[in-house]
Amino acid sequence: MQQVEHQTKRQLTVLQDGAPLAVRPSFAQQEEIDTFDEFVQRFRRKQISEQEFQRFRLQHGVYGQRQQGEQMFRIKIPWGGLTAEQLDVLADLAQRTPRKIGHVTTRQNIQFHFLKLAEAPEFMQALEKVGITTREACGNTVRNVTAGACSGVCPSEVFDVTPYAEAVARYLLRNPINQNLPRKFKIAFSGCPDDEGITAIHDIGGRAVLHQDNGVSHRGFKVMVAGGLGPVPHQAQLLEEFTPADELLATVGAIVRVFDRFGNRENRSRARMKFVMAEFGLEKFRAQVFKERTSLKVTMGGKIPPIVVREEGPPSRDRSLNRTPDLLDPAYQLWRRSNVRPQKQPGYVMVTVRLELGDFTPLQLRVLAFCAREFGDGTVRITNQQNFLLRWIPDGALAALYRVLGRVDLARSGGDRLIDVTACPGADTCQLGITSSRGLAVAIARMIEEKHPDLANEVGGRIKISGCPNSCGQHHIATIGFYGGSRKFGGRQAPTYQMLLGGQWGDGSARHGKPTLRVPSKNIPGAIDRILDTYKAHRSSSETLQAFLDRFGFDQVAALLAGFTELPTYDEAPDGFQDWGEEEVFQVKTGAGECAV
Repeated sequence: MQQVEHQTKRQLTVLQDGAPLAVRPSFAQQEEIDTFDEFVQRFRRKQISEQEFQRFRLQHGVYGQRQQGEQMFRIKIPWGGLTAEQLDVLADLAQRTPRKIGHVTTRQNIQFHFLKLAEAPEFMQALEKVGITTREACGNTVRNVTAGACSGVCPSEVFDVTPYAEAVARYLLRNPINQNLPRKFKIAFSGCPDDEGITAIHDIGGRAVLHQDNGVSHRGFKVMVAGGLGPVPHQAQLLEEFTPADELLATVGAIVRVFDRFGNRENRSRARMKFVMAEFGLEKFRAQVFKERTSLKVTMGGKIPPIVVREEGPPSRDRSLNRTPDLLDPAYQLWRRSNVRPQKQPGYVMVTVRLELGDFTPLQLRVLAFCAREFGDGTVRITNQQNFLLRWIPDGALAALYRVLGRVDLARSGGDRLIDVTACPGADTCQLGITSSRGLAVAIARMIEEKHPDLANEVGGRIKISGCPNSCGQHHIATIGFYGGSRKFGGRQAPTYQMLLGGQWGDGSARHGKPTLRVPSKNIPGAIDRILDTYKAHRSSSETLQAFLDRFGFDQVAALLAGFTELPTYDEAPDGFQDWGEEEVFQVKTGAGECAV
């Protein structure tokens, strides 16, 4: 019997040429911007307390940096989707920042740094004109709802999770249940077996599944709950094998309400939902959620909105003029092998645009917008690996696209490969940062380029760095992960990192790396060099770095690197007592982070 997909309470629309983004309602509200501006003025007149304003400021995406008087401005990009028009506006804003740099995060957000508080309303105003908001990008709220960047075009996906991620984002945005949670809350979706959304490390993870009933295929989600990284990582646990798509919003709302009711408001270090799960156990937690869902469906009734399903279709504009002969240039061929993947739609490919440290310049963003219009469907996706993804690129247009991207240093090979090191902002701007994770990431990438170019584009191995134990750089799920700290050598403090080995994710699960040894920051490139030399000398045919480390043994790696754990005296080698990019002797300088305010 022919299988038919059941459409219940879902409006189905097929849209082309960026329309899924272009026609959707705005996430921003003008009156909200006016209110923020008013609060800024009242705060300056000392009519409201600093604590009251801080909570309000964070709820609107403005986060204090470690530098006095400087603000980080976080822009919420649901499921990472941006139009070319939005990219142009973001490029204009990046041009107005002191360093003329923007940054993409592992949560598919955009961040600008070193802004003054007075500038925030103007930035919000510019974003409002293209439908973007900063609301609930920080604070004790549900943060950005993320999704695998390949959603909608992935050859192995069950179905496109994008409209469901968007529906959840809209349902929770400004929702009263989401304004004063015990702590931040994170949600992610994946539609493919590779789990590009990394659902297992989130408070709620939804993986697309189909349920067959008498030849009819029903959409739904395998819902995982209470995952998280941070100093105490937890694997997400299974709430429900199949949550019908029609019940997704009620289920998400119920989970958020359970967290709001039972989350620890006394001890902020134990306020995440993973600790509610640890206290309750899975069965009690599950029972509370199902009870809350039943209550929510009865009390809310028709107030839970239907999910509008927009299915992607090929761009309608003729791209035949973009077709150019393929290039024989080895650099192009390497880029094509590492950064280009086929879509499920024949004749089209998706292209990873690798950013160093997730940073972009205004010119790069404008060129990316041009490429989205000229070669693709007028949109891009931010990935949770701090890159951009261009989609709907005709296979025959790749050579022309490569030339354009290359003019602004956006044609780097190695997207999502070994050389594509992930790093949080660390001590550069974050009040909680202990070490310069960004500086270390650059040093590691340079070492790989110089000494192991043959491994730079390897799959099956990722390096991720956090400047403190909080895992914003996702170090727990890296093949080789690091988080920053310090240690005294000869009575002097030096920056160090805890090395973790063997982390990975995929197929809806995550394995956390094993803490192996603590290494001074300046010794880390040499330590990784030793690991990669050993890997090349002893790997079996086609064995990935991940598989090799599992076979070789983490204790063996620790023994191999024993000589890298110490430093000479300060008089012999003062460089070891400085952090990357710093000339002063290292000292731990952390502040009161605003993540838990």
